[in-house]
Parts: sequence; C-alpha cells; structure tokens
Amino acid sequence: MLRPHPVRLVSLLIDHLCVALALVAGGLWSGWSNHSIAAERLAVIVTHLSFGFMWVLASNRLGLYQVPLLRNRRQALRVLAETWLITWGVAGLSCSIALHPPGLQLWLVLAAGLVAMAGVRLLLARSALGEGSGQRRTLVLGAGPNAHALSADEAAGKQVQLIGFVPFTGESADYMPHLEQVGTIDQLPRLLHQLNPRLVLACPSDEAPSREVSDLFRTCDRLGIAIQYFPSFLQVHHMQVGMTWNHDRIGLALRTHYNRSISRLAKRSMDFLGASIGLLLLLPVFLACALAVKLTSRGPVFYRQTRVGENGEHFTCLKFRTMRTGTDVDREKLRAASIQDGPAFKIPNDPRITSVGRLLRKFSLDELPQLLNVLIGDMSLVGPRPPIPSEVEQYSWWQRRRIMVKPGLTCVWQVWGRNRVSFKRWVEMDIYYIDNWSLWMDLKLIAHTFRVVLRGTGM
Repeated sequence: MLRPHPVRLVSLLIDHLCVALALVAGGLWSGWSNHSIAAERLAVIVTHLSFGFMWVLASNRLGLYQVPLLRNRRQALRVLAETWLITWGVAGLSCSIALHPPGLQLWLVLAAGLVAMAGVRLLLARSALGEGSGQRRTLVLGAGPNAHALSADEAAGKQVQLIGFVPFTGESADYMPHLEQVGTIDQLPRLLHQLNPRLVLACPSDEAPSREVSDLFRTCDRLGIAIQYFPSFLQVHHMQVGMTWNHDRIGLALRTHYNRSISRLAKRSMDFLGASIGLLLLLPVFLACALAVKLTSRGPVFYRQTRVGENGEHFTCLKFRTMRTGTDVDREKLRAASIQDGPAFKIPNDPRITSVGRLLRKFSLDELPQLLNVLIGDMSLVGPRPPIPSEVEQYSWWQRRRIMVKPGLTCVWQVWGRNRVSFKRWVEMDIYYIDNWSLWMDLKLIAHTFRVVLRGTGM
C-alpha cells in the first residue's frame, strides 16, 4: 500500500477548490427561486460531491498527479484536460438529468474549470506542488545502461532525492559512478529499513535474475514503499505503454502514440461523421454502381472478404464486386504476373476483372461500401489499407506494426505511393503515418485522396 504524501493531498484540495469555483462560475447557486432552501442546498451539495467524486476517480485512473508539469508540460496539461473532460461529462450529465439545476451552464463550467486548473498549475509549476509528489527519497535498484540513463539525467535530481543504488546479482557497479553503492541485493530488507526511501526505482539490466526482481516487489509491498519499474526490454520509443488485465493476470499494453483517449475519440468522431455524410452525399453514385454490377455480370453486388484489422482482429471488408464469381481461386496462379513485390498482390490487366469492375477500380469506386465498415468501427477514414490474413502471415516483425492501428480507406501510400513503390516502402509510409499521426494529417490526406481518385490511377 502506497504512503500518502501531503503535497499530493494539498494538490488534490486545490483542484477541488477549482472544481467548486467552476461550478459557482457556471451558475450552480443561481435560479433556485422556485425551490425551498433545503432542496436548493441539498442539490448544490450533491452536485459538488458528484464532481469531486468523479474528479478523484478520473485523476487516479489517468495518473494526473504522477506527471510533473516542469518535466513534461504538454503531457501534464493534456492529462489535466482529459481528467476534467471526463469529470465534467459524467458528473455534469448525471446532475443535469437527476437534479435539473436551473441556473447551471455546463459549457461555462467546462471552460472555467479548465482555465482555473491550468492557471493554478502554471503559477505553481516551480513549487513542490508543480512537481506532483515532491522530492522523494529515492533508491535505485539496478546497475546498467537503463539505471544510468534514469539516474544520471540532470532532471532526475530535480524530481527526486537520489540516496544511492544497489546492483542486482551479475551487474557491474561501474555503470553508476555518479551514485554511491549503499549495499548488496541480499541486504535489501535491512537497507530499506535503514535508509527509509519513499520510492524505489527498479531498473534491472538484462543480466539481473528475474527472481531477485520479484523478491524486490514483494519486499517493497510489505514495507509500503512505492515502486517504479523500468525494465530494459521496454525501450520502445515509438510506442505507448499502459497496464492491461486478462481475467486476474496483469500485463503491459503497448500501443502507438496516437492511441490516446481524447485523440482516439476525436478520430472516431470524425470517422463516424465523415462516413455518415459520405454515404448520404454519394448515395446516387452508390446505387448506380450497385445497379451496374448487378446488370453486367452474374453474382452478388457486394464482395465480402476477410481482412486483418486493428491488433490483428479479423473483420469482413465490403467492396463492390469487380471480378467474375469464383475467380478467387486463380489468385496464386497469377502470382508471377504481380507487379507488387512482397506479400501484396497487384497485376495490370487482370483477366478476372469485369468491364464494369475495371471502371470501378480505376476511380476507386469499388471501395465505396467500406464507408459502412468505417461507420460500424471496423475501419477508419484514414489508416493503413487492410491486408488479407495470408499476406500478414508473411510479414516480418517490423512490418506487423502496420496492423496495430485501425485500417483505413485512404493513407499515405494511397495518395503518394499507389503502385509505384515497393512493398517495403509501402509499409514505411504506413509506419510514418502511425508515428506522426494528427487530425490535421488526416484532413490533408482526405483532401489529397479526392485529387488522386479523379486522376483514375487505381487498378
């Protein structure tokens, strides 16, 4: 169990005062003339308690007080905004439905809360409150490149008070000339009692026995000492690491940087809105394509194919049928004629394609039904194109990163690559998109897609 810290308690108290200020600014105390004083006070108290309770839950869940503003201002303010949005959304909606505060303006509460909390944090950034939980006495467990990088950094001394290090068995103390070795790993329980650290940074190298790391966790837990674990195998700079659970087993969830709650919500909102508008505006084109497919060849209007989506999940991808029915089996026979290297498959003048299908492919009209996939959440408007399972089986380890995000209707390759680049370059384009994603990039890619479609470069 973690020890409470007065700095964190003071920070929480200040945030609760900001929440109260936001509710007052939003008009919680006004407009109650038709209610009894007792009913008014009860509603005000319940509203305050609801916002305060949700703030505690959301801040603990998102780790708000673990992000020092001086160390990472952008991340600290982002987590603050997410915490307040969740608090405001859940508590505000609940109170509006249950209590109907007559003078409460929720949008004003949202703005006032953000301004108050961000303002207070910026004003107190260089105080102990700005550092979250203050300078805690900290013991480093481990001696290797990872432990050195964490403890030798100039910013580390500003956030914590480093009192020494203890190497694991098999590790060399030569990596840690900037810190004093206070003992050996077999003396750990006695050292923790003597030195009384409030935080242990566990930084085992590849040589550290896993048994000693497990014993460290149990010892610190028994003594109520906080632990931060930095294993050497988690040097994944292009990914975001979080906790996950499978039944009662805990693990690490690795996601790409853009997979953040607010960003993900914004992208999903844009997908839903864009797909809905697209289906409405393109309905005449949609019906014309369906009629053309049905009247010119035997078989269904839609072609359903299993594709690989986010995190390797399979889904049914929809397209207008552009080939004669039953010609899928000829795919491997035509593999030698493919102009695309790697596991992808593209051939010019494919004999399986119908005359209408060739026209649909030329202007990418065959992919219009995938707006339905976007609408239900299997795909996004922008993202790596969804591969088929047999292609994914041939991916190398680094190429599998492209299936860690939701596939899309268009992407960097669709706009600037198409059939002119190698498969390796294709995947590199997808990974560039994943690592540099922004809503602005999505909007630019969507705009460029219209230009590419009108040029008719599809196959």
